[in-house]
Amino acid sequence: MIRNGMNTHKLSKYLTLGIVMVLLIPLASSLMVSAQMNSSTLYIGWVTSHPYQSLSTYNPNLFDGGLGGSFYGLVYAYTALLNVSNNGIIPCLIENWSFSPSNWEQVWQNETVNVTITLRHSGWANGAPVTAYDIEATCLILDILGAPPYPNYTVVNNYTIIISHPPDTLSPYLLAFTEICAIGLGEVALISSYSQYKPLVQQIHADWTQLQHDNTTLIKKLRSELHSYLPPGPLPANYNGPYYVAQITPNEIVLDKNPYYFAANNIKFNQVVIYQFSSISSAEAAVLKGQVSIEYSAFMSLPSTLISSLPSYYEVVNIPDPGGYALYFNFKNPWLAQLPVRQAIAYVLNRTSIALAGGSKYSPVPIPNGIPNFTYYKQYITPAVQNLNPYSTNLQKATQLLESAGFTMKNGQWYTPNGTPFTLTIIVPTSPGPGLTNMLNVIKDELTSFGIPTSYYIETVSSVLIKDWQTGQNYDLAVQGWGGYYPVTVDWYLETQYFAGIPYNVTQWDGVVTLPNGTQVNVIKLYSATVAPNSSAELTSANDEMAYALNYYLPALPLVYEAQQVIINTHDLVAPPPSSWFWQEYFYGIGGTAINQLGLSSDYLQPVSIVTTTSTSTAPPVTTSTTTSVSPLEVAGIVVVVIVIIAVALIALRRRK
Repeated sequence: MIRNGMNTHKLSKYLTLGIVMVLLIPLASSLMVSAQMNSSTLYIGWVTSHPYQSLSTYNPNLFDGGLGGSFYGLVYAYTALLNVSNNGIIPCLIENWSFSPSNWEQVWQNETVNVTITLRHSGWANGAPVTAYDIEATCLILDILGAPPYPNYTVVNNYTIIISHPPDTLSPYLLAFTEICAIGLGEVALISSYSQYKPLVQQIHADWTQLQHDNTTLIKKLRSELHSYLPPGPLPANYNGPYYVAQITPNEIVLDKNPYYFAANNIKFNQVVIYQFSSISSAEAAVLKGQVSIEYSAFMSLPSTLISSLPSYYEVVNIPDPGGYALYFNFKNPWLAQLPVRQAIAYVLNRTSIALAGGSKYSPVPIPNGIPNFTYYKQYITPAVQNLNPYSTNLQKATQLLESAGFTMKNGQWYTPNGTPFTLTIIVPTSPGPGLTNMLNVIKDELTSFGIPTSYYIETVSSVLIKDWQTGQNYDLAVQGWGGYYPVTVDWYLETQYFAGIPYNVTQWDGVVTLPNGTQVNVIKLYSATVAPNSSAELTSANDEMAYALNYYLPALPLVYEAQQVIINTHDLVAPPPSSWFWQEYFYGIGGTAINQLGLSSDYLQPVSIVTTTSTSTAPPVTTSTTTSVSPLEVAGIVVVVIVIIAVALIALRRRK
């Protein structure tokens, strides 16, 4: 090749060779880009105290510790995504859908509503087609983790299924929510292959009538079998997303591209490497060295100090979030079951101090269980919910409440009415980053200083956690997520459903609130009015009533909002700018994982070696009604393409250790 500084003699000597090389440049360039595309790898860091060790010891059943929610959108495909920017639906595994009867919006309260779903042709990573039987299998398994009444399922053929929803469950007043629950399996991806879970699915079928009548003994038995189930087939047969688990070492999980995924030809990263970091410090060091392509809280929550010291080639996207961390009270502790004790703890904890300890992406919750001051929720912030108790830090008030419950203070320590020291243990069911660790230390120190010795411990083994949640043993409080984004309505799901018994009763509470006027409110039942209201007025009223009941009764104490941060290594990845509608998709999918599937399948996330324009588009894809669908691949063709020629230095990607 011709280099700078070559003399005339050398230039003449290599002229012929130079001409030949120039003629070969187009072919060489084509081969180089092709080679880089074939070797393009996306690197993600994951902090876990229990890293997977090998393929031989790995059970792909996510209910027995297999790759779960954090990996949705990567190894499991969503049937449909919610376009959070306009509450439209982006079809993924499904091709189209329709509701019946034609007047369902008028008769839904008294008649069954049928949703007919047609799947596009896609495949599990072993080559087996994704079929309607897989939709049914996933739905049945999810049903036994929920509560009846369940829908009924009719498989018409391999690519068509009819889901029949009981009366009064699919409300037209929250159409986006209704659609994503009916055709998008809620916020859950397609996680179960019929062939892999056939024995369990057949058992659910056989017991369906009893399950519909809420046979709790049978439900517990089936849940137990699900948690210990080992799928019999080859490992790739368990994954239908863009990637599948190909290799596991104690240091990393390697995901290879699923060639049978419907959008496989559109995915430019042929491999994803998930680094398994056992400590925050090692994960942070890898980020600072540029060894990570993209990071967000589904895998690792980065502290503010690290964000501020990132190399200049990282881009940070900040996404406001109407949710964060809360303390969930275990009502099996007889003292925490008393309202004055829970309220006293709320008055002790300084939410501002806790948020400051967490870092810049945390902010204090101004009114526990109030409706977040979030763009999508403003219609619900009515006068009725503006006067809720803010539980501002007040140690004198906390003292009065404990004394009213029969507690006494001796030598700086609170004692229960039966004379035993009052102590608390907090369970942390995730590997905490520096921000959460700092906040836990503030919580512990504030309660201990007040005379309630408090400690916390980390437990991330799913089998142990499930046993604890089922029995209410080994913890007094739990640090868990709360809030989140639901289309159009406030998200009360975690407090009143998931952590209140569907499927895990972390609070060990029956969901009944007795208000000061003696009225009883069952918030578990009230929840249905916030997602399937009879009218818009009922929707507002239900959210009002829910906020008041939870603010007064405090089954959980929300502490902080957590703004989501996504970091992008621009040496590895081309992604939409921070202003793009795309990042709002963080609100949809488990742990923000919808951006994985949408970004990778529709050219929004690409290797820097691929010259493209669709990945930086700020325009959302076309979304659909219940009778029309547009695939992510078609969306990419609809976006107006502006061809930009960019000269880049191409660097061969290497496996980074």
